[in-house]
Amino acid sequence: MQFFGKALTALACGALFASASWAADVTNVRVLGWYGNQPQSQKLERPFWEKIGERTQGQFKANFRTIDELGLKGFESLRTLQSGAFDIVSFQISFVSGEAPVLMGADLPGAAFTFGDLQRNLTAYQPVLEKELDTRFNAKLLTTWSFPFQILYCKGQVKSLDDLRGKKVRVSGALSAKLVESLGGASVTLAGPEVYQGLMQGVVDCAVTGSQYGNSNDWFEVSDSLLPIPVGGAGAVLHVARKAFWDKLSAEQQASLAGELKKLEGDLWAMGRESHENGINCNIGRTPCDGKLGKMTLVKSTPADQQRVNDLLKSDLIPLWLQDCNAASSTCGDDWFKTIGAAAGIQP
Repeated sequence: MQFFGKALTALACGALFASASWAADVTNVRVLGWYGNQPQSQKLERPFWEKIGERTQGQFKANFRTIDELGLKGFESLRTLQSGAFDIVSFQISFVSGEAPVLMGADLPGAAFTFGDLQRNLTAYQPVLEKELDTRFNAKLLTTWSFPFQILYCKGQVKSLDDLRGKKVRVSGALSAKLVESLGGASVTLAGPEVYQGLMQGVVDCAVTGSQYGNSNDWFEVSDSLLPIPVGGAGAVLHVARKAFWDKLSAEQQASLAGELKKLEGDLWAMGRESHENGINCNIGRTPCDGKLGKMTLVKSTPADQQRVNDLLKSDLIPLWLQDCNAASSTCGDDWFKTIGAAAGIQP
């Protein structure tokens, strides 16, 4: 496939395969991680795979690469798995929503406002995720977890979602764009590295991202109000295995690898929670903070704001999502309302 480019051609030639000197009973795993500039990748995922041999008593050896190391784009992650170039891949759901709209149902803006809500929703939706990955992508679901919620950085004093009316807002995807527009704002597409200058020059009035990403990129210097209501959803991530690879493992190997990944999943959830709160602390100049201290004003989300987003989820976002999802699965809507809808108290 042409989209892999020279990097994957080189990998296919042997860079990621087992060395002849390795013991015959060691299974080599080719792993593609998400973007390497994320602390989840640096502090948890890469060390996990580097030590997978120790963790599994020598059953596995892994070669871990991040998607940006290979010059690939986020939407290509599932394709690399299907091609056989990798055995296990991690990816953020929103990046593959175009070819996998059923998966996007796990992270619709307005369905979760806390990490507890999000974990509840992902647990409820897990059978749908497993079926979709199996039938359409020949893949097995291994973990579900999340980056920090996608929240709002705004210039000036913004006291509620009503104040988004008439403002230009950098969004994180089609559904957050629809939500902003339903709130009376104008959605703008802008790459992450361009947002600082965009806020400074007035190209946008507000921007959506995670609290820690915005802090590490100094958005607090060019914005004043921080609204933690997740108008961009969360950043749900999946680890999935190529089914042909998984099925070749012995039952003992499957249990061992699945057990270790379950521990990694727990650590990733904990980091998501901690980094979300830590990023908020940093932006508003509060400790503990592992980043840069800012002087933003934290605008706590009100029950009225949450209810408004929840109402727009039902009236605007779900119908928009279903336009694509129904084309991929005739049971998409029913599956969602019977799982996440039931768990979150959202009915058609």
